[in-house]
Amino acid sequence: MTIGWAMIGTGRVHRQMAKAIKAAKDTELIAVLSRDRARADTFVEKYGIAKTYDSLDEMLQDPKIEVVYIASPNGLHARQTIRVAESKKHVFCEKPMAPTPKECRSMIESCKAHGVKLGIGLQFRQHPAHIKMREMVASGELGRLVFASAQVEILATWVPGWYYDPELSGGGVMYMVGVHRLDLLRFILGCEVEEVSAFIGEQPPDRPFEDTVAAVLRFTNQAYGTIHFSMNIPQGTSHLEVHGSQASLFAIDTTSQWWGGGGGELLMKSDKITTRFEFQKTDLYKDEIEDFNRCIRENREPMATGMDGLRNAEISVAMFESGRQGKKISIESPAKSS
Repeated sequence: MTIGWAMIGTGRVHRQMAKAIKAAKDTELIAVLSRDRARADTFVEKYGIAKTYDSLDEMLQDPKIEVVYIASPNGLHARQTIRVAESKKHVFCEKPMAPTPKECRSMIESCKAHGVKLGIGLQFRQHPAHIKMREMVASGELGRLVFASAQVEILATWVPGWYYDPELSGGGVMYMVGVHRLDLLRFILGCEVEEVSAFIGEQPPDRPFEDTVAAVLRFTNQAYGTIHFSMNIPQGTSHLEVHGSQASLFAIDTTSQWWGGGGGELLMKSDKITTRFEFQKTDLYKDEIEDFNRCIRENREPMATGMDGLRNAEISVAMFESGRQGKKISIESPAKSS
């Protein structure tokens, strides 16, 4: 059964997703929505898409479309998700799910009320190294969890104009690349963040979004963690580590696909032995599309659910609040996640 997809927007991530949808098994990219008709025409010609729309309501009338991929400015995700759900079409929403937990909850409630699936674009969950890390943590191979760390640093880069509107963006580096790392720590450790203490980088008037975030996290299993996100470091790095009382895991280059990296590797180190696992490069966007298609066919939840998007938003907002107030912020009643 071929599942028809449509997408809202024609930006950078849309180019990645268009290629992935075209490559995904039993998947057809039927239409794209853009306010810029000339840009839309160029996009559909490049990727062989049959239709363009400049009206969401008109696009939603197309009976061949079963899934709508939403990757518009962050502040539009909630209202567009609700409108798509009302049309009885499934929603695959790019991260961040939405800037606020309230918006995330409204998206979850609408999709549930209209009987459609809601998935979030957190493709790094699909990487076999991260899945293996999650399995090793759950099996107890590391012993008692003690500490985890995630870091990503990129050079100062061009950002879409809507990043300069706080109502549309909700943030800068946190939502551009940071939320992926927060989500990976939750996914791999299999537990939630219950307290944060964060520092938020400068937000000057000419660039009104944070370019650096650093924080300490406390998890519900009493392990601790640190994160660091920057978008102003030309020679930066990316790492992901998990440390237990008996062994440690080091993921190397497992989140570099966006920049043309390979499959990366995973090291497991104990006091007696070091084990290396190497991975072939895979299209994580294609993998998440095929996972979402399966969740529709099998009537199950996707690997990254609306509850995961909500939880990431709760942590992100708590970090912003901690930075503003200069104190630790507790996250009450952590949302149940996958």
